[in-house]
Amino acid sequence: MAKRRKGGERRRPDASCFVQVVRRPSLGVEVSTGRAWAGVDQQVGHGSADALFALTEQQYAAALAGEGLGSFEGECWRGGHDDLLLFHPGSGSWSPERWYPARDRMLPPRFEGELWWHVDALDAPADSPEATAARRLAAGTDRAVFRLTGEGAYPRPAALIGGLGPGSDRARARAVLGEPVEEGGDVHAVEGDRVRLGYLDGALATIALERPAPQRLPEGPVRALLAVLGEPEGGPAFRAAARLAGGAHRRWASSSGLSRRLLAFDGGGQAQVEDGRVLSVRLPAPGPLGLLPGSRTEVHRVLGAPSATHAGTDLHRYGSRDLLVAYGPEFDSARPGAAPVTVTAVPRGVSVARDPYRWRSGEFTLFLDVLGRPESHPLVERVRALPGVRLAVRRGLVAQVVVGDRGHRAERLAAFVDGMPAEPARGDVPFGLPRERGERDDLREFAEGWIHVHCADGTAVSTVTVAQEPPPVR
Repeated sequence: MAKRRKGGERRRPDASCFVQVVRRPSLGVEVSTGRAWAGVDQQVGHGSADALFALTEQQYAAALAGEGLGSFEGECWRGGHDDLLLFHPGSGSWSPERWYPARDRMLPPRFEGELWWHVDALDAPADSPEATAARRLAAGTDRAVFRLTGEGAYPRPAALIGGLGPGSDRARARAVLGEPVEEGGDVHAVEGDRVRLGYLDGALATIALERPAPQRLPEGPVRALLAVLGEPEGGPAFRAAARLAGGAHRRWASSSGLSRRLLAFDGGGQAQVEDGRVLSVRLPAPGPLGLLPGSRTEVHRVLGAPSATHAGTDLHRYGSRDLLVAYGPEFDSARPGAAPVTVTAVPRGVSVARDPYRWRSGEFTLFLDVLGRPESHPLVERVRALPGVRLAVRRGLVAQVVVGDRGHRAERLAAFVDGMPAEPARGDVPFGLPRERGERDDLREFAEGWIHVHCADGTAVSTVTVAQEPPPVR
């Protein structure tokens, strides 16, 4: 509902919508007006966030081409362009209400530009953030073939591919996009997709995106890494991938406000999971289980030619699954004999941190992650098998996990958070200040639910309850 101004006048709803195109430095478009913007860091309380200042089309295109903004950002920071301010984080939010952030791409991009939103929108559901942002950027123009000039042209033709605008020649296209997929052709690899460039009298006039037919999953151990993506944590596919990753693992949370987990395996591998399903797997290569051969030439013989290559990393795409093989520093990785360093499997269009922050680890991550899950989920079965754990199930879904009242108390409390003593006092629970504190209870909020610590004598921890709904604090 629109708010009212003083005197009863109704305030118009804010129609502004910001699509970020580049993360660092932050660049994008306010799509309700089509104005480009740049983010300038501002102090806000004890932190900082970007204020967004309008750019000219020329400034925006130059920044996307890697030419920078000169002194503009410093001038904005000093208050020299307040008339260009589109959003300030001190207005009650760190980011605009309608905000589409750009993602860190798994394969380092050869260029910056709005085309990446259109790449991610290929085959995406119409109501997905990717498709919505792409439509807003295109502003009603054709997204099957982007016209760069004339009637129906894309609103910011020089911003689709930074450094490659209307009228560019083939030499410029090769400098920005690399060599064509086929010698003498005008189709270039962009991650696992293809960009077809159209020329009129030698001058770039159109850009079209194409998605190649999917390749079949490879045979051998790599297949297990790709097959586990999207599968339940703890299920058969997960166990097969875990054997490659090194067997036993520790579950890490990056903060109390995020639900994505890092599984750090003893063998050096990592997996990231979210909502009970596997999001990515990253392993050292070649490993003791013979995941990949020892040279780039042999890897290509096993996996086929990569869909795209950049900055020392090959991308092999298998439909909706991506496999990234990193060969170390770019100058060394070009050698046919370069050895693979890491292998990462991730769903197409998904980004994961290469080294997520490790805040706290322990069984509390497992207990939070089973909340709301059916009893048949592999994680629930794993929790139920732990001695001294009591599950409360409502309508077939886990509502609470309790430790400390069914025996094995010291074992479970020590495992609840790694590093916590087996006989913890109230102050030993390492989650910071509770949201609510009573004479005998502490209550803390997490992204997935609540952790309730009960101390019968007000000091020593008696039980810990992990619940969807906050238990009463006494």
